[in-house]
Amino acid sequence: MKIKRKSREIQDIPLASTADIAFLLIVFYLAASSLLEFRGVEIPVPRKDAPPMQILRDNIFRVEINATGQFIHADTSTDLDTLQKSVRESFQKNPELVIVVRVDPEAPSERIPQLVRRLQDERIERISIGLDR
Repeated sequence: MKIKRKSREIQDIPLASTADIAFLLIVFYLAASSLLEFRGVEIPVPRKDAPPMQILRDNIFRVEINATGQFIHADTSTDLDTLQKSVRESFQKNPELVIVVRVDPEAPSERIPQLVRRLQDERIERISIGLDR
């Protein structure tokens, strides 16, 4: 007994809906990308011809960020909230305070913007950031 196979016609793949989907993806991408806002940390930079600042030792608040990302102030490790509170109290006592941040080159890169944002929340603009060598 022989079974006959029906020959099927090759059907075309409908491409009209593919174009619609591609159009919708492009519109979504354009709409979503216009809503994104890349916000960085704004750091004021001195002018090129500005003379070096003379700062009294009493006006310096030193903070270190070590290789593991810990904040160190007065030779003790501290978290960001405690450091912010300490900076606030010191700044209330001395409005001429300058925050000097020394960063280990191996420190996680997100720690600096976290600290700068907290300092800007306290309206502190005199910040010096340097790398340990």
